[in-house]
Amino acid sequence: MCNAYAMKIPPAALVQSFAQFRIPLIFPEGTPNAEPTEMVRPTDPALLIQGVAGGQAALSSVRWGLPPSAPKRPLLINMRSEGRSFTTGRALVPASWFYEYTGAKYPKTRWTIAPVGSDFITLAALCKSTPDGPRFTLLTVDAGPDIVTTHPRQPAVVASRDWAAWLDPAVPTPPLHPSPAGSFQVFETASA
Repeated sequence: MCNAYAMKIPPAALVQSFAQFRIPLIFPEGTPNAEPTEMVRPTDPALLIQGVAGGQAALSSVRWGLPPSAPKRPLLINMRSEGRSFTTGRALVPASWFYEYTGAKYPKTRWTIAPVGSDFITLAALCKSTPDGPRFTLLTVDAGPDIVTTHPRQPAVVASRDWAAWLDPAVPTPPLHPSPAGSFQVFETASA
């Protein structure tokens, strides 16, 4: 499942994109230090967008991965969305593209999964408070036809027309679906 993605979009571009949908982005902790990167991994700080009062959204830097629920369990970086209702903590993670890996042994084949016709996508996330501060996990769905050959699951993508509903806790949880055919281009990039 998705355990790495790229983030090449500066906060200013995110502000402009969200403004087109009448969602003002604010920076409660100041503008996040978000250098463009081709590799965001679990435990890294990453850009996260959460809904706040008045139809606004807060852009901040939050660590990826929820602490394990029991000792000796792994960090929760992905969570199945099916059958769950997310009444609190819904968030968006902007990503330029994400990676999947195939193969049983090292070196594995790395596949880049990039959106068609867009500079970035927004991945559905769940953010929770932890003793170490806020953390998030990505929500997943069955893989769409573009992705299924690299992995049976994919991060859930929230379309821009659904940003406001996803970020508003007063709105029932909008459904998450596999991405339709033609949403992504998939190509081999390197062994990892």
